[in-house]
Amino acid sequence: MERARDKVAAKVALVERGIATTGTIAVISSYGELGNFDPEKVLPPAWAIKPARGSQGDGILLAVGKKGRNWLKGSGKEMTPADVYNHVQKVVDGQFSGDSEPQDAALIEPLIIADPTIAALVDDGLPDMRVICLKDEPIMAMMRFPTNESDGKANLHQGGIGAGVALDTGILFRAKQGTKVLTHHPDTGANLIGFQVPHWDKVLDIAGRSGPAIGLGYCGVDIVHDKNHGPMVIEVNAHPGIEIQNTTLQGLRGAMALLGEFD
Repeated sequence: MERARDKVAAKVALVERGIATTGTIAVISSYGELGNFDPEKVLPPAWAIKPARGSQGDGILLAVGKKGRNWLKGSGKEMTPADVYNHVQKVVDGQFSGDSEPQDAALIEPLIIADPTIAALVDDGLPDMRVICLKDEPIMAMMRFPTNESDGKANLHQGGIGAGVALDTGILFRAKQGTKVLTHHPDTGANLIGFQVPHWDKVLDIAGRSGPAIGLGYCGVDIVHDKNHGPMVIEVNAHPGIEIQNTTLQGLRGAMALLGEFD
């Protein structure tokens, strides 16, 4: 569980098992490394900065491009090198840490460019997948879509959409936003029901191998579809939320019982 909470340690474990995951530009894990961190020398035009021990998206900062010396947010707002440095300092200070640790590490990764077939479904933001696994067996899955209401974040509690995925086919069969059941994305009008998740076999493969790689017998694996690299693991959760049951109208305990978990 400790390895899963630390995104840097988790990524090392995934890479060692040959599981596709996002790349790494830099890791700033101490005040000494922070003192030597020069955003202009280290960072490309597009990137993502994440707290290694963050949760629910807190402290994540994204740049989609560059204008002169400054980086651009998705909204078009500019970030100076000083802005970026100050944000990394806050991460290292532990201001976004999901636990009581007084210090954290900033994980800097290349910005993910969504698979075009998935990106076409949303107005802004990056859709992702949550696959619940028992040992090496995926038992339930949903896709999460950002909306204008969720400010471009694929977070169900902030107004994102959850869509159940049939494990045997990779096809979306039910979608909801909060308590409202949907068939189409409210911002784009794109039909969600019947959408075929690309590279479904690979999604199931990397999801099923991620828990054992971290050392977990039960977990939620978060996966994104990158335009150039296909499905990649972005996080392995030791305590995944159970909202997926309301999205799919399926019970986790029943799915686990079918695999003999309670015998």
